[in-house]
Amino acid sequence: MRPSYRFAQVLLLSCVVAESALAQPAAPTTPTTPAPTAPAPTAPPAPVPAMPTDPGAAGYAAPWAPGTPPPADAPPPAEEKRGKKEPRRGDFDAGGQARFPSGPDEMGAYDSFNWVAVDLKGRYFVLDSISANGFIPLAVKHPDSLAGGLVEPELFGGMRIDLEAKLPKLPKLPGIKYETAVGLGLTAAYMREGAMLLSDKDYPLFVGDLQPGLAGTLLMNVKLSSLVDFTLNPAFVFQTGEAENLTALQIPMALVLKLGDVVKLSADLGVFTGDDLSLRAKNGGRVYLGAALDVKIGRIVTHLGAGFASLLTDEMGAYPTIKDSVYLDLNVTFAK
Repeated sequence: MRPSYRFAQVLLLSCVVAESALAQPAAPTTPTTPAPTAPAPTAPPAPVPAMPTDPGAAGYAAPWAPGTPPPADAPPPAEEKRGKKEPRRGDFDAGGQARFPSGPDEMGAYDSFNWVAVDLKGRYFVLDSISANGFIPLAVKHPDSLAGGLVEPELFGGMRIDLEAKLPKLPKLPGIKYETAVGLGLTAAYMREGAMLLSDKDYPLFVGDLQPGLAGTLLMNVKLSSLVDFTLNPAFVFQTGEAENLTALQIPMALVLKLGDVVKLSADLGVFTGDDLSLRAKNGGRVYLGAALDVKIGRIVTHLGAGFASLLTDEMGAYPTIKDSVYLDLNVTFAK
């Protein structure tokens, strides 16, 4: 074979191989992704030291400094949460009660305006649970004499101080679902002889000299429901006298209907013995029955009551008939 012919075959074969290589697509290339980097570690937050709650512990701080107003976000006091303010140490109330009880005139005829009594009253809370009550009764209008001039009534009835203490709340007794509050009262008085035996429904017959006396009282309040209370305050009374000492038992009680903090209605019943614990009318025994309405507007409490000073009557006693024992009283008190 001639050299020129072989050279032509080699050249043709080289062109075919080159054309085949150019016709095939290029292999895809995989994009390179940067390797993920781990986040840099961060230091944990420093713990906040807890504020000591014990006043004796070091570092204790009061919620706010004493003598400065509390912060706006401070919780309201307990009484604001309850919606009713209970009397506390330093609180007081004072006022007077005008009474128009039926009583005899110089001729022995009974009428509601023969006698006018004014009772001055005050109460101060020595502690949250202990109060001191003052009482001064006055007969601002009375007959000059009774029983044909044998008895001469006086204006000033004396004075009395009552200390009342509330006992700790008692647990409910088995079988009793009512909440009961109990307290004790101790009375020291210097009043006209026999004046300690009178109730606040009687006409103010103040005779004789001023005599000392003592009384002990059991104070009970039974909460029958959210609206109704029952009060029972039995007391034993002792007073010295010129001829002999006087002893009596007094049991006032009331059923009270409370319509919020503004209006209060009550039905009153009281059993008062005469001297030597006698319940006979001719010896001074009395059972009163009445009703009262209390209305509180702001700090002023107005009381209006009416009824019968005694359902026990006798010609020789304080009231000959029930009609002769009608009473009316008005009480205005300022409460702080």
